[in-house]
Amino acid sequence: MARDITDVTNTALARQALISYVLLDIAGFYYTDAPHDITYFGNTYVAQGNFLGISETSENSEIQVTNITITFTALDLTTVLRFSQSDIINKDVTVFRAIWDQETEDLIYDSAGDGPLTIFKGKIAGYRIEDAQDTATLTVQVDSQFTNFEKINGRRTNLENFQREHPTDFAMEFSHETLNDLKWGKT
Repeated sequence: MARDITDVTNTALARQALISYVLLDIAGFYYTDAPHDITYFGNTYVAQGNFLGISETSENSEIQVTNITITFTALDLTTVLRFSQSDIINKDVTVFRAIWDQETEDLIYDSAGDGPLTIFKGKIAGYRIEDAQDTATLTVQVDSQFTNFEKINGRRTNLENFQREHPTDFAMEFSHETLNDLKWGKT
């Protein structure tokens, strides 16, 4: 993928010492791996110490679904509850790489507002929480914005899945008892 890098960013990349941080916008919550909070484009990316890292992804010329895994650890209950709800699926995620200027103690960007580079953009496909006594580890899978055309969409036919959209409807209460295929239409 072609990336337009401004002259200001190119100059910063040519320096002998380079400091960069990840800025993570995950479903409207902002995190960074920097040792301090960073404000960019009106949002404050919080340096909370829980954000561990992001798996690598590679680009090629084929259209395909790429994904990354974002890992958080040592989570408090508030953060676990924030991400352990089914409505977090399909929320937007953007990952930026920000270059830090040690002289000005600020992000490097030019007067046009070109700043951190977007390195991944996608939607939350799933999450996994590994709970412990006093802490938890959260792993979030984020798929790119391309569509997997070979995936067959569907819904599980169980009460829990059905009640996510219809909480008071018990129509699927005994769905687990039908084990044979149902014949629909003419026989």
